[in-house]
Order: sequence, then C-alpha cells, then structure tokens
Amino acid sequence: MSISRRLHGLCPTTAALLLGLLLAASPLPNWAAEEPAADPPGQEDLNAAIDAKLAVDELDDFGRVLALCRRAVDRGLDEESRKFAEDLYTGTLIDRAGMLVEALFATPRPDPQWTRIRLFAMRDLEEVVKRDPKMGSAHLMIARLQALPGGDKDRAAASAAKALGLLGDDKLQRAQATLVLAQLTDDPREKGAFLDAAVELAPRDADVRQARGMFRLAEDNFEGARKDLIVATDEEPRNAALQEALGLACLMDDKLAEARAAFDQAIELEPDAPGLFLQRARIEAIEGEREQALADIDRVLEIAPREQTALLLRARINQQAGETEAAVADLETVLDRDPDSPAALELRGLIAAEREDYDSAIRDFRRLAARDPNDTAVLGQLAMLYLAADQPREAIRRFTRALEIDADNFVCRRGRSDAAISIGDHKAARDDLEEALELAPEDSGVLNNLAWLLATSPDDEIRDGKRAIELAEKACDLTAWEEAHIISTLAAAHAETGDFEKARRYSKQAVETGAEAEEVIEQLEAELASYVAEKPWRERQTLAEKDGQEGGEAAAEQGDEPAAEPGDEDEPGDEDEPMAEEPAAKEPAAEAAERREPRRPFSDD
Repeated sequence: MSISRRLHGLCPTTAALLLGLLLAASPLPNWAAEEPAADPPGQEDLNAAIDAKLAVDELDDFGRVLALCRRAVDRGLDEESRKFAEDLYTGTLIDRAGMLVEALFATPRPDPQWTRIRLFAMRDLEEVVKRDPKMGSAHLMIARLQALPGGDKDRAAASAAKALGLLGDDKLQRAQATLVLAQLTDDPREKGAFLDAAVELAPRDADVRQARGMFRLAEDNFEGARKDLIVATDEEPRNAALQEALGLACLMDDKLAEARAAFDQAIELEPDAPGLFLQRARIEAIEGEREQALADIDRVLEIAPREQTALLLRARINQQAGETEAAVADLETVLDRDPDSPAALELRGLIAAEREDYDSAIRDFRRLAARDPNDTAVLGQLAMLYLAADQPREAIRRFTRALEIDADNFVCRRGRSDAAISIGDHKAARDDLEEALELAPEDSGVLNNLAWLLATSPDDEIRDGKRAIELAEKACDLTAWEEAHIISTLAAAHAETGDFEKARRYSKQAVETGAEAEEVIEQLEAELASYVAEKPWRERQTLAEKDGQEGGEAAAEQGDEPAAEPGDEDEPGDEDEPMAEEPAAKEPAAEAAERREPRRPFSDD
C-alpha cells in the first residue's frame, strides 16, 4: 500500500506527522555512517502505534493506538520521538472525536444513542484542548456538539468564537463555526447576518446554503430560499432531504413546475417516504389534477395508513369537488382518532355551513374556540356563523371578543357592523364602519355600507347625505359602475340631500344594471318609486335572535317620518318587533316594500 493511500482519512495534523516520520525513517543510504545507536525502550511501542494508526478501520482501533502511545512514553523515548508520540496521541484523539461527530451529523436521522456519542466525543475533545488549546478544529467540534439540544449554549458560543480565531484560512471550517453562531441566536436579523457571512465564506457548500435556505423559508423569503436550495441541490443532487426542501421553497414561491420536479427527484431517491407523495399531491390538487392527487394520497396511506394529514388533504380535495360525503367520511376518521383535530373540526364546520346546517357548524367552531380562546380567526368565523344563523347578538359578542384581542381586525370590524345593522343599531354600525374604512380605505363593500347607512338611517344624527354621496361615488368607481346595489346607494344618497332628479337617474341605472335575485329587483324598483314620489328612502332592519326559533323581521320606511325604535329588544328573551307605520295610503311600490324583507345594505349580491 502506498504512503498516500495509508494516510487517507486521517486528520491533516496526524497525516503530516506520520508522513514526516515515514520520510525520516527512510534516509538516503550513507555507507560511511557509524553503527546506529540502540533504540530507546519505548520506540518499539511507538512504531507499533504508527502501524496501528495507519491500519485504523473502525472506532475501537483508535483505542489501541492511544494505548501504544501512552506505553511508549511511559517506557521512555528520546526528546524528538516523545514529542511525536504526544502529537500522535493528540491527533488520534481528535480523529476519534471526528469520527463520532461525523456519525452524529452526517445522517438525516439522529442515532438513538446520540447523547452517549456526544459524551464520548466531548471526553476526547476536552483532553485535546487541554493538551493543545490552539487546536481550532477541536473547538469547532465542541461548539457543534454543545449547540445540540441539551448542550451548554454558552460553551458552544465561546468555542465557536474561539474556533473562528484559530482556523486561519480554512474557510469551510470557519463557515461551520459561523453556522453554529447562527444556530444559537434567536434574533432573526443577527441569525441572517451570520448565515450571510457563512455563505460568503463557503458559497458552494451544501450545508451552508441549506442552512440559509431553510432560514429564509421560515422568514417567508421564498425566492431567496429557492435560490439557496438550488445551489445546495446542485452540489448534492442525490440528497433527498435537500430536494424536498427545494420543493417546499418552490411551492411557496408559486413555482409549481419546479416544485414538482424537485419532489419527483426526491421520490426517485426515497420511493417509500410518504411525506414526499403528500407534497406532490398538494401541487396536483392546486393544479386541478384531482385524480393524480388522490392517487398520490392513496400511496401515502398505503405506506402510512394512519397518516392524518393525507386524510385531511383528501377530504379537502373531495370537498372542493363537491364530494362532501367522501370528505366527511375522512374527517370522521380523523376525529375518531383525534377528537380535537383543529383542521378536521374547521373543515367539517365549513362543510356544515355550506349545507346551511349552522347548528353543526357552530358546534365545531365553538370547540375550536375553546381550544384557543384568543384565536381571532376562529372567533371571527364563529361570529360569521352566528350571523348567518340569524343570531346577530351572539355574533356581536364573538366579534367584540376578537376585537378586544386585535382592534385592527378588519374582517371582525366589518362583520360586527353587519350584525349591528341587522338589529337596527345604526350608531354602533356606523362606528365600526368608520374604523373599517380606516383599515381598508379602498374596500367597496365598506364604502357602500357606510354610504347606505348615512343616506337611509331613520336616525337624524346618523344621516349625512353629502358624505354619503362621496363614499358611494368612490364605491361606484372602484366597481366600474357595474354593481346595481352600489349605484342604488348613490341614488339614496342624492335623495337624502333632496336631489331627487339625480336620485331617480341613478336608481333607474341601478334597475337597468339588473340583478338575478327577484327580491333585489323588487327592492330597486321600490326605491325608484320612492324617489319618483320625491321621498328619501329610510330603512332599519330589526332581526331578532332565533335561538332555536324563527328569525325576527325587518322593515323599511319611506318618507321623512322616523322609524319606531326597537325598545328593549336587547334584553335576554326579548325579540325585536318590526317597525310600524300608520296605515296611511302609500304608493304601490311602498306597499310592496313593506311585504318583503329589505335588501341588506351589506349584501354583496
């Protein structure tokens, strides 16, 4: 075996020592030289240690080298050989520690005995740095080991910093030390700076680019993550974990073709990894390839029959395809195993809402809210369900709770205004709409609703015709003058200012723009009739809580007479009464308006 082959795999320090010794042991012949002096007593052990080191094949072999080095020193060596033996001993310790560290970090899944492996490696490394405090590679390994869970984070940081000061021009090891420092900080900006520095030191190293790529992915910098992971996979194209990470980055960056290619490559490398098929199924579902997605999900369940994520994804795919029975069957399977599964409860609740089974939907979302009372998204959805179920006061209670947590929650602010309008509380509705308008000044629905309230409320202190015109005109512009109910709001605003000519013009335009629902057409025609009679439109809805009973009623007023107030309807057990008018003669359209439920100003259709 050649010298170079025999030295392969040793740490640089040990290899250099052994090479020097081998060369020194083979001098040019000198025929005139005197007879060599006798070897010191420990030389035979040192020679055996060298041979043993060159023959190291497994972890236990290092112990023989160390024992021979110790015995050689104990038995006696000349000064030069003693120094070599000491260096060989130190190099062997670091080589053994390096093998242990490699065993920890080179595999995608940690060894079950990893804590013991770390303990053994640290024992060797502690002796190394005691013998040679300037061994930068030893400090780097200590830093990496202590950065693992359960390690001494302060020691890890100190060792990484010390390694950076000792590793000189070794850019790759310096990059690894910088990665440790990035791992130890919780400050995203500081972590990003460390990772940038590591990439600058080792721009083509797969581990370095993967580390920054995964950080960028977590920070929603999907494009940056994708670029880093492309470099990493170029360096290690047969690393399935890297291909999966690249697929995720591409998926989040809406590069679906690239994402699918990465997942395809990962599946080729690991054909029995269920998570890879699940990720590809997500892409297929997004692209409308339902059959392919379901086939991949079936493959997941074949490998891992209890994989809930696959059942949930299949349920969502079937729900979107209208196959609700199949979707519910999968959801029930998940909930049988995990009764509090948030994703299953949410989707089952949404399916129930689609079926207008609001009681069932509310039950599921109440369970979700009980799991996390501060989840404003769930509270908002629950409130919307109560509103759809004709329980506006309960909706208001839930919206209010969400807004106590997040006052800038636009959906809940808008939703509470809808609920307030439905029970005739125009002041509360106006206040919420003003707040919502601050949050979303270009939202045509908010502009329309507030304009309608300012134009049609029976409450004198609420109405403001001039501002209603401004808001309604902006809403019409934002919707390209194509929404009949918004144009009708502009008509009502002009009627409030007494400009019935414009009120009639815009009202006719609203009627001509048309709507599919018959009740909406009736509403628009009733408003036009009111403006023909030169009467502004007045409307207050008074929807009572259903609470298991039939819902309350709503009524509209024409003319200038104020509407009857709801009275004490907010008391528990009371129901709102419809507003009454004197049975005076009315225009036919006005009579029709009294017989139907008025179009809610917050309707989007």
